[in-house]
Amino acid sequence: MAAQSALAQAAMEIVHSAADALENSASAMEQYALGLGYTYSDPAGAWTWFQRELSRQTPQGNLSNVQNPLANTPPFHAILAWYWWKKDPETAPINACFDGLVNLHRYWYEQRDLAELGLPAIHFAEESLIPEFLKNVYHSTTFKVQDPAFLGLLCRANECLIELGEALGKDLTELLQWQELTIFGLNEDLWDAQLGVYRMMDLDSGKPLRAQWLSNYIPLWAGVPDQEQAEKMCRSLVKGFFRENYWVLPTQIPTESTSETEANEVVSPLLNRLIYAGLLRYGFNENANYLNKKALQMVGSYGFYPNYKALMHPYDNIGIGKGNAADTAAIVLDMANGVLEKKSFEQIW
Repeated sequence: MAAQSALAQAAMEIVHSAADALENSASAMEQYALGLGYTYSDPAGAWTWFQRELSRQTPQGNLSNVQNPLANTPPFHAILAWYWWKKDPETAPINACFDGLVNLHRYWYEQRDLAELGLPAIHFAEESLIPEFLKNVYHSTTFKVQDPAFLGLLCRANECLIELGEALGKDLTELLQWQELTIFGLNEDLWDAQLGVYRMMDLDSGKPLRAQWLSNYIPLWAGVPDQEQAEKMCRSLVKGFFRENYWVLPTQIPTESTSETEANEVVSPLLNRLIYAGLLRYGFNENANYLNKKALQMVGSYGFYPNYKALMHPYDNIGIGKGNAADTAAIVLDMANGVLEKKSFEQIW
């Protein structure tokens, strides 16, 4: 506990020192990660950024992506608003933000879900939770992919927005319809019963992407699968990604595993945090606690980096990128504080 407390304190200092990090984020998902940390370090500053961010919405409701102005920002904003509201409901200006958040979701359903299946497609790598990996698949071209990770994020955001709307006494008909349709679509069209996981679907080819990505398990976090499906997902996740020689869960498992491919496997702290929350949601506490413990040990051993090499190494620093990364510090701060979602997920049980 003392080590975890010291790690949380170090994380707090890094997030505090990165006062303008939200304004100067290098990616959309970095913004989301930082937002989690600002829950504990600077909630007033977070709300200021948030309202300024929503003011950038186009008439259609979308927000341009910080990495690629042709792409749009994934709709994580309602999750952050819910998070900050849960932390301090008295001061959270949710009423001022609610309509903008609904419009943000409406964009995805009206402009990116032309078949009206509840499965909005991403067109750019920067709209996904694993942009670098999709760039390796599609390079610089646009595409049309129904991505379980993006759709899981959207479902979680819908869920949070519905709870905010309930607190405000809003009409939730449209939000509830979107949520029901997306959950149905994920389970009907993207669920692979044989593999026990959701799969990306390339709409141009009509074929699923076969790569084994950790992000395909994100629907656990959003409560998309039923209990039987969730148990299959947990078994699939443990079999494929939980390995004794990994610190935590790598972003991708190569089709052919060799010493060279294993050495190149990368850990995303954010994806591990989302999987941790998903495991908690379905009561897989032993796996969740193991993941939380190992993630914090990894950062405590090597420092705060944007990403890490998955393989344990007794001597080499496995950190990738520049140290004292504020987004990883924000994730650690959230995990060390027990993640605010945990209490809500426990109420489900």
